[in-house]
Amino acid sequence: MTKKHFIKIARILKNERLAIQQFSNGDEEGELIENVIMSIENALIVMFKNNNQNFDVAKFKQATQPTEEEKRLAI
Repeated sequence: MTKKHFIKIARILKNERLAIQQFSNGDEEGELIENVIMSIENALIVMFKNNNQNFDVAKFKQATQPTEEEKRLAI
């Protein structure tokens, strides 16, 4: 996988988090969906790290989180 692939996957996870925020209103269902996304994210991180020891976990996790501005605009 290339850096472009990692960026695209991080963007997908971020967009799903934004969609949850927009449609869940912080309810229990939204928390459940966020937990599923976190589980998927963690499984991807393990796979990426196993395939590339130089994979930057912290940078990837940061890229999957919406910024405050993105959160504000999603509401």
